[in-house]
Amino acid sequence: MGEPMYGMRRANGEWLTTEIDGVRCLPVCRDATAARRVHRRVGTLLVYRPQPLDAKVIERLTRQTPDLKFWLVDDFDPKADLTPGQWLSPDEVITTGHDDDYAVAA
Repeated sequence: MGEPMYGMRRANGEWLTTEIDGVRCLPVCRDATAARRVHRRVGTLLVYRPQPLDAKVIERLTRQTPDLKFWLVDDFDPKADLTPGQWLSPDEVITTGHDDDYAVAA
């Protein structure tokens, strides 16, 4: 099984969502290293911490926000924002692992 994908979450449990091209999305990072890189690069993320995503989290988020999309952030782009990246479908994000269900880099 691969390493889980990561999202950004506040201490109060709120997941970071944003609008990209007018679409509400959950920015995701391909692994913990990428999440740390993006967290350092984007100054507005100071109140968020990288957290692994699992199938239950993604299911809950898509139930709460049915039109929510997933945005894979390009962690190597030097821009200090979340826009460099690409769209992912939930099917591209969720992979069943051996021990747990994690969102695994496609």
